[in-house]
Parts: sequence; C-alpha cells; structure tokens
Amino acid sequence: MNNLKTENLDIRSMTGFGTAVCEKENYKISIEIKSVNNRYKDVSSHLPLGLRSLETIINDHLNKYSLRGKIDIYINFTDNTGDSNSLLIDKDLALAYYNALKELSTAINKPDKNIIPDSLSFSELIKFSAYPGILVKEDKFPNIKDLQSDFTKTFDTALELFIKMKLNEGKNLCKDILYRVEIIYKKTDQLCELAPAIVEKYRQNLVAALGEYLTANSIDQTRIIQETAIYAEKTNYTEETTRLKSHLTQFKETIQNGGNIGRKLDFIVQEMNREINTIASKANSAKAGQLVVDVKGEIEKIREQIQNIE
Repeated sequence: MNNLKTENLDIRSMTGFGTAVCEKENYKISIEIKSVNNRYKDVSSHLPLGLRSLETIINDHLNKYSLRGKIDIYINFTDNTGDSNSLLIDKDLALAYYNALKELSTAINKPDKNIIPDSLSFSELIKFSAYPGILVKEDKFPNIKDLQSDFTKTFDTALELFIKMKLNEGKNLCKDILYRVEIIYKKTDQLCELAPAIVEKYRQNLVAALGEYLTANSIDQTRIIQETAIYAEKTNYTEETTRLKSHLTQFKETIQNGGNIGRKLDFIVQEMNREINTIASKANSAKAGQLVVDVKGEIEKIREQIQNIE
C-alpha cells in the first residue's frame, strides 16, 4: 500500500486544550477549553451567573465546528476596580425562616412559653444571618455590551488553540494507525502466500494416512482428490483476505478524506475483525495461526486509537 502523508489531514482528536486571557484596566477574563473522549457531543459551560448571557456566543462559535466529545469551558472574571462585591439580603427568606422557627417553637412548647423573641439582639442576628440564602454575595460585572467584544476575541483565541491541539493530536493518532494498517496488509499478504501450502500439506497428510491402511497401488486417487477438494473449500480463506485488503484500502481512503470519520473508521474496523476471525477458523496452520494473532493484535490497537478520533 502507498504511504499516506498525514501533514495536511483534517482529522481531529477528541482530546484538546486551549486557553486565553484578556486583561484590561478594570477587569480580567480567563477562558479555558478542554475536552476528552465521549460518544456524543456534550458541552458544559462553567461561568459566573452575571455572565450567563454570553453562553449564546459560546454555543454559536462552537457550532462552527462539528465537534464530538465531552467539552468543558471555564470562564473566570476578575474585577480590578476593588469594588466588585456586595451583600444582598433576601428579606422574604429571612422572614420565612423567622416565622417557621416561631411556628416550630409553638408546636413543641406550650403557646405561653414561646422561646422565640419578637426582636433579636445583634449577636442573635449574626447567628440568624448564617442560615442559607439570607445573605448572598453579589459579584458586580461591567455592562455585558462593554465586555462582549473582549470576551468574543478571547474565546476565539482559546478556541483556535483548542482546535489546533485537536488537529495535532489527530495527526499523531493517524500516523500510528496507518503504521499498523501497513503491518496488517503485509501480514495479510503472507497469509495469502501460505494458503496453497496449507491445502497441499493436507493432501500429503491424507495420502500418508490412507497409505497406512491400503497398499500404494490400491489407493483411490479420486477419493483423495475429493477429500482434498472438500478440505480446500473449508480452509480456503482467499475471499476473506480479499475483503480484508478491501477494508484496509477503504480505511486509508476514509482517513484521506478527513472530517468527522471516527464512527466510520470504527465500523470498518469491526468488519476487519470479522474477516480475520473467519480466517482464524479456517487457517489450519501454525504459521497462519501466528499471523492471525498478530493481525488481531494490530486491529485491536487501531480500534483503541480510533475511539479518540472525532
């Protein structure tokens, strides 16, 4: 098989990482994108509540690429003005807590022995404010429109680096996969070369076995030919090797075409595995058996590698 150059292949790994930072006088935006293997596209955006409206930009720019994998996006915002935080009081929630405690006190104690006071001291207020949700830290953000341009540019930079790494990883995967495809092709050629010798060896063994019971002059040559033909049919794996080579060619052509080929490659590998298993059941030879084991080992390594290709 002709060697296929991988330099210009548009094949991406599902593993990638990209990061970018935008630092202005009043704020700093840090963006990190990373992904791992996954059967489907699964995107999780982790960003401050005040920046949730920017999630539309994230999805729009990700949709420019046909991606697959578990993708996590982390957005961090830092206010450099020194006046970024304040506390919000949820008065309704505080009142609900207070009334619930009074009701609980009445239910447990006698009505005339209510232990919840009508007013709370400062120390009691401090304890009361510790109830979840009463005091909430609020992050202040600039107007979204003011930082949208910076956010978009920063996200695109991180995304560009993310895609670049995925492409580099994809090329490295393809180099290893194509190397193993060549090994399989050579060993398939060796299996083809062994096929006639396997049939001839059986014919010789059949003649020798019959010779133990019959004189050489009375051996039925027609019967030997028939038995040999039957065995040759059972052990003839020519069709399987031909189909295996066809799958190997299709495999390389699919890589050459590039794009989102992970699932198609996985299907072709399944077909390759089917053919070599059939050859294994037919090849009654130690040499052929070893070649089959070698081929199955390489197919399994390829199968593992393509699980990481989009």
